[in-house]
Amino acid sequence: MRRDQVTRMVESRWFSNVMLVVILINAVILGWATYGSSALPYLLIAERVVIGVFVVEMTLKVYAWRGDFFRDPWNWFDFFVVAVSLVPTTGPFAVLRILRVLRILRVITAVPQMRIIITALFKAVPGMGTVIGLLLVVIYTSGIIAQQLFGEEVPEFFGNLGTSLYTMFLLMTTENWPDVSDAVLEEHPMAWIFFVLYIVLTAFIMLNLVIGVIVTSMEQEVNESRWVEDQEMEEVQHEAVMARLTELGQQVERLNRMLVERDGGPVPEQPLGREGGAAQPAPGL
Repeated sequence: MRRDQVTRMVESRWFSNVMLVVILINAVILGWATYGSSALPYLLIAERVVIGVFVVEMTLKVYAWRGDFFRDPWNWFDFFVVAVSLVPTTGPFAVLRILRVLRILRVITAVPQMRIIITALFKAVPGMGTVIGLLLVVIYTSGIIAQQLFGEEVPEFFGNLGTSLYTMFLLMTTENWPDVSDAVLEEHPMAWIFFVLYIVLTAFIMLNLVIGVIVTSMEQEVNESRWVEDQEMEEVQHEAVMARLTELGQQVERLNRMLVERDGGPVPEQPLGREGGAAQPAPGL
């Protein structure tokens, strides 16, 4: 097959759908193999077939796109996953067998909507880093305060800094926090103020800030994708409108010449086109 034919094939919708089905089949095979049933030998054969399909896919894409293939980070990810699948699973490389589950993650690259979400998450990392850093400062400070206030009476939750930080994390998730608060309130009746302020600050304010950063980044990514599509559509429409206006102008000019010639008047000079020649009249009139 010629390169242009291969390019059209790998960029076609049906090819992407076929590869998505193969990825899902691979996910089913990996899950089924965990049961260790009598079908395991057949599953291993099916897995080798799937790997062969992935290798053919990578080969076709590299042949079609050449150097452009490695300009897309998602292609790098696919290439790495397929390369890991080809590493021998015996001897010193046996530990890499566990990485075969990464082939399931290829569903992300096969579905454009998932790629948008993951891209938005990566773009949100700088903003999330600031908020998460502030959250860690709050947890660390609260852990030290809690250890100093409640460490002697409730050592199982606040006996040292490590235990106190773990308890603070549990409180932030609001998982079984009444068990911690009840144990402390038996010795410190006013400790509810500390717990209420901490949970409100972390669970309801700081974590919502993280979610807000992610949502904002996702909206920007979706809007950027739509903006690019709109620009491409507007460019196509603009070219179509300009071509139609040019055609109509030529038709009007031809009609004008026909009217002048019929009335016996002088024929007006043709306006020069872009290349210096006379503009050609539109056919059909």
